[in-house]
Amino acid sequence: MLKELSIENLAVIEKASIAFDDKLNVFTGETGAGKSILIGGINALLGARVSKDIVRSGAEKAVVTGLFDNIPSSVEKKLEENGFEKADELLLQRDIHADGKSTARINGRATTAAILRDIAGELIDIHGQHDNRLIMDSDNQR
Repeated sequence: MLKELSIENLAVIEKASIAFDDKLNVFTGETGAGKSILIGGINALLGARVSKDIVRSGAEKAVVTGLFDNIPSSVEKKLEENGFEKADELLLQRDIHADGKSTARINGRATTAAILRDIAGELIDIHGQHDNRLIMDSDNQR
């Protein structure tokens, strides 16, 4: 479960930190309030491709950090398979540099975006407006 999200220099967000509840968490707000930026930050944290344009104007890099607890056993197994030690909490970090390069860290240790994506893929489910329509596609049914 995502326990805390920290964002620095991501688009218009200079610095933000959000502590999440262990139940349902919902982002709501007016157009332009920053909901999509937060979701973009979470996606970057999960290893998604990101553009250098997401770095706040004038900053060297954007940093997104997520602290997770209650790690599923399937994720613990993937961590071990990739040489990471088992821990009660999992700290993921993604730095997106203004020159377009990015770096990823798991519990402070450098890793690739592909490994980050593989490990983080089971940590969060993000559902957006109209996502209920995806269930009509048999590829999305499990």
